[in-house]
Amino acid sequence: MNKKNKSIKQSEIENSPKEIVVNYIKTSNYRSYHIDGIYGGVTPNGKIYAELFIQRSVTPKSIKYKVQDGILKEEIERMGKEGIVREIESGVVMDIETARIFKDWLDSKISEYDKRIKRK
Repeated sequence: MNKKNKSIKQSEIENSPKEIVVNYIKTSNYRSYHIDGIYGGVTPNGKIYAELFIQRSVTPKSIKYKVQDGILKEEIERMGKEGIVREIESGVVMDIETARIFKDWLDSKISEYDKRIKRK
């Protein structure tokens, strides 16, 4: 056995701290995102990836209106793409253990939400 990789002794486990404070610090790049959905899958190297998106109607390239007495009236023609747009806000990649922790965290928040709604 390599001396650097000594196994943990029972006394070290017993003497380890029973509590620890974790401080959360936001980086200068921190941003809050609104999301309407998620898309993703499994990467070739076995990670889970998720792309978070907002969903909205398409913004037209241009709209032609009738004009009467200098006032815009009804729309005559709309030019541009059709359908809906999903703007991908960000993507995350995690290993399976982190994905399980994330799933459990989401499940607990959904349960908390359901309990609050039922009380009202």
